[in-house]
Amino acid sequence: MFSGGYRPLNHEPRLMLTLSDQIVTVAALLEAVVLLPVLLEFLIERRKRKHAVELSLEIIEVAGLNVQLAGVDDIMSDIRDLIDRASHPEAYAELRLGNEILIAGPALSGKKALAKRIAAEASFDRIIIVHNPRNVDALARAKHLAMRARNRKVMLLLPRLDLIDERGDEELLVELDALIEATSELRHMLVIGTTNKLIAGSEADHLFGVTLILPGAPVVPEPAQPLQADVHRMLAGVAEFYLDRTIKAGYRLTDISRDGFIARVLLNVTNPAQIEDVVVLCQTSALYRQRMGGKGAERLITSDMLELAMRRVVIGN
Repeated sequence: MFSGGYRPLNHEPRLMLTLSDQIVTVAALLEAVVLLPVLLEFLIERRKRKHAVELSLEIIEVAGLNVQLAGVDDIMSDIRDLIDRASHPEAYAELRLGNEILIAGPALSGKKALAKRIAAEASFDRIIIVHNPRNVDALARAKHLAMRARNRKVMLLLPRLDLIDERGDEELLVELDALIEATSELRHMLVIGTTNKLIAGSEADHLFGVTLILPGAPVVPEPAQPLQADVHRMLAGVAEFYLDRTIKAGYRLTDISRDGFIARVLLNVTNPAQIEDVVVLCQTSALYRQRMGGKGAERLITSDMLELAMRRVVIGN
């Protein structure tokens, strides 16, 4: 009797432990119930973002791509050096210029078709199109795909950059700048953006070293402002530096003098980056002409090459 009456006391700790476990379990269930809507909202939002990325990205294999585009023969002839550089990047490895081009033209003028034509002419393997370059997730995914391309020649196409709000999309502009900078420095990559309206000094203008302006493109040049004397001296020093370095590298001016070259550049440029781009584009044209001239051809820079480079770099030139 005594031992039988005392036995339940030995089970009291086990009963208390079991109750504690049950309380913890109930608390966990209640917490899960409270967090369930948050979890569901997170999963739904994640799915929406993934779907938005899938809608924004398109990958096109260039092989067999038949681009029907009329009226661009003059444009294609005008950019033969750029196409050759994209097609044979090893021949231009000494040049320091990012592989990025901005195509400006009115709506339905064939900007994307022109980009595809360039990809085909330069024997690219693939085109990655970001149909909505305002989608940060799509930009990140495009960068991931581009960096994984390794030795495959890939064009990154970013249409309608004019739709980006420069004042309200600061984070987006940072991502876009990082994407263009990271990919355009790779030899096997070419970044092409398009815009229906080109504003000098805008973010779209600053993101690209080369600009192709199609007939009828709405262009807003920067207001003409005389440079201060110290700024002019600084830009003159930059122009002298890049031109002298070019001459030392084996290039030769033909129908224009050193002073004439520098004076022409200083007529329109407003910053050192433009000067570097102009000089490197002159080098690109000279290398292309040398390659087409065959063995023994010199690296000659002409006044026509300079004017072409100025048109490609300085909007409204």
